[in-house]
Amino acid sequence: MSRVFFLSSLLCMLVGVCLLGTVTGATCAETPLGKKILILNSYHSGYKGSDDAVEGFRATLLKALPDTEIQVEYLDSKNNSGKEFDAKVIDLLRFKYQKRHFDLIFSTDDYAFNIIERHREDLFGATPVVFCGTNSFDRSRLSGRHGIIGIDERPSFKATLDLIFDLHPATKEIVVIRDDSVTGQLNDMEFRKAAEQLQDKATFSDWAGLRLDQFISRVKQLHPGSVILYFASFVQDENGDRVSSNEALRRISTVSPVPVYGGWEFNLGEGIVGGRLLNLHEHGAAAAALAVRVLKGESIDALPPVTPSPNKDMFDYNELRRFGIAQGKLPTDSIIVNQPPGYLYSHRVEILSTISVLLLLALTMSFTKLINSRKNLQIHRDALVQRNEELEQALSKVKVLEGIIPVCMYCKKVRKDEKSWQQMESYISQHTEAQFSHGICPTCFDDNFSGKKPKQL
Repeated sequence: MSRVFFLSSLLCMLVGVCLLGTVTGATCAETPLGKKILILNSYHSGYKGSDDAVEGFRATLLKALPDTEIQVEYLDSKNNSGKEFDAKVIDLLRFKYQKRHFDLIFSTDDYAFNIIERHREDLFGATPVVFCGTNSFDRSRLSGRHGIIGIDERPSFKATLDLIFDLHPATKEIVVIRDDSVTGQLNDMEFRKAAEQLQDKATFSDWAGLRLDQFISRVKQLHPGSVILYFASFVQDENGDRVSSNEALRRISTVSPVPVYGGWEFNLGEGIVGGRLLNLHEHGAAAAALAVRVLKGESIDALPPVTPSPNKDMFDYNELRRFGIAQGKLPTDSIIVNQPPGYLYSHRVEILSTISVLLLLALTMSFTKLINSRKNLQIHRDALVQRNEELEQALSKVKVLEGIIPVCMYCKKVRKDEKSWQQMESYISQHTEAQFSHGICPTCFDDNFSGKKPKQL
């Protein structure tokens, strides 16, 4: 009997485990997995422009979809180029990702987008693509294509040139410092379109592809009336090694006797006065907003294929001060970095300390007054109590005779009741606190002791 019971129990347990496994499996199968995104970064880790874009993309996307898995592939096109390099990049991407699934591809800058444009179907099939950082993007490149949208990285050269002429009316020469890479050439094409409209205001000199020492030597010779526009993504030194955009800018700006303006926010604070700048962090954030919509189920082909570049007027306080540029001349809503805090903020410790001391003094004075008031109140209270006690003692000794007292008109006795009479002295002593002593007045003395007969009443 016990054996049958044991087998029955074991069978029930096995059935329960199977059912639990079935339910758990169904639940796991129904739980949506996190999305997977591949970032194709045109450059290398440490290049500030693309790093800013990736950081803006990552922060914005993970805030909306925190379970998303993001992988970054650096294509290193700043340090390498040519057909042989391109072929090896394609082979590497094919080897690593041809059989892997991604829910979305995010590409930064032109080189990565060029790879997507030519080899998307071969490498990633119909995976949706969001791009940013493509310089002056030609919308016709998306003609007939599906599943690709992005942000146009178009510098505001015309707006920046207008700013230069407004802030420096005596400008006669605009000197362009740039690199001669593919990106530099694309930016130069956009710059020339803007400069064509201003040929009557100044001459334009293109210093492209010089070594850093050559740039520095030429910049030192510039005179008032010249302004530099800097948009080099890198510069080579005398040994042929590449110097980063910001390092080259710092060395050029330090020796420059004239203002330096730019086109990208990542150069702000490194030597440029400012301009209407392109912020790559904001580009990445804007691209992430599009990616979130796609990953949440919106049709990518229903979204705008190209979104304009969100550029802003931005300036460096230190450079404004260096060249005597009044902030009141800047465009409305300009952003100024490195601006020192106002007087109240910069002296906040001293101000708060002074306020604290004054409050402490006021509190001490109030507390002292309160103590003195309590002492005076106690003194008056004690005096009042003493006076009250004295009055109570006085009142306790006073008894008042009220009403009509029946007195005999002859003997002066007081009637107590209908049958009883009492000497007046006794009556008064009984009903008051008064006491009597006896003596003889002169009249009574004469009447009673001088031999005369007392008068009859």
